[in-house]
Amino acid sequence: MRIHRVDLRAFGFALCTLISLSGTSRAQDHHEVVIPNPTPRDPDLTQVYGNTPEDREKQRRMSAENQLRAREIWLESNQILLLAQQLQQEIVAGKKSVSMQTNAARAGQIEKLAKSVREKMSKK
Repeated sequence: MRIHRVDLRAFGFALCTLISLSGTSRAQDHHEVVIPNPTPRDPDLTQVYGNTPEDREKQRRMSAENQLRAREIWLESNQILLLAQQLQQEIVAGKKSVSMQTNAARAGQIEKLAKSVREKMSKK
């Protein structure tokens, strides 16, 4: 029985040695992959020359248009809020003097403003 254990230890040692040697031989077979430089391209002219005066003017104009559009959206949104609050107060109070036609007209105006705001927000 003792001899048998010694043989297993020797077999385990030989197996570990073979595994470690096979791993080093694989590492030696590894070849480095070299990727060539990409095809040369023309330089980016905006980086080379910067923005032209026409481009700067166009950007300034677009910025002013965006500010104006944002202001219009803000004003229409506030108007929607005001109309919605007025409509809610009239409905909650249950005033008989205010007709359903007036409430429907106010709701229609809210819908028109909401559509306008939605369209202005989708523009870039």
